[in-house]
Amino acid sequence: MPRAGEWSKRTDIILVIISVVILSAALWTWVSAMPVAREIVFLATTIALVISLVLVLNVAVLVVIRLQRRVSHLEGMMVTSDATETPPEKVLVVTLTNTERRIINRLEENGGQMAQDELRRATGLSKSTLSVTLSTLERKSLISRTESGRTKIVTLERDVSR
Repeated sequence: MPRAGEWSKRTDIILVIISVVILSAALWTWVSAMPVAREIVFLATTIALVISLVLVLNVAVLVVIRLQRRVSHLEGMMVTSDATETPPEKVLVVTLTNTERRIINRLEENGGQMAQDELRRATGLSKSTLSVTLSTLERKSLISRTESGRTKIVTLERDVSR
């Protein structure tokens, strides 16, 4: 029993052969209709047009089959890549503002965890600027904040590449 790849190769070859045969028939019809009356030339031209449309249809089918084969190949690759463990996602610092970048850098320098007060002193930011920026980083799922007594502990959740 032929595999799916062999069937698609056979289908490609069959479509190409059919296209060549139809093109040859169109050319033969065109050449043989030259010395004939106008009515027959009109008929021959119509036949050649129909044959050309069949050729275009064959090429379209060939393209669709190839696209389906590529999509199924990519889906197969996705299934196999999902089965293997992937490292944690990296977030580019380029997409962060300068303030966000400063906070991330200080957290990385201190092992990924700092008290919010310490972070404010280390970055030199005001309380309100730090709070707003930390909320933005939380929405981006880069950090988390947990309460510890009267202060909050800021933890870096994701590895951020430079």
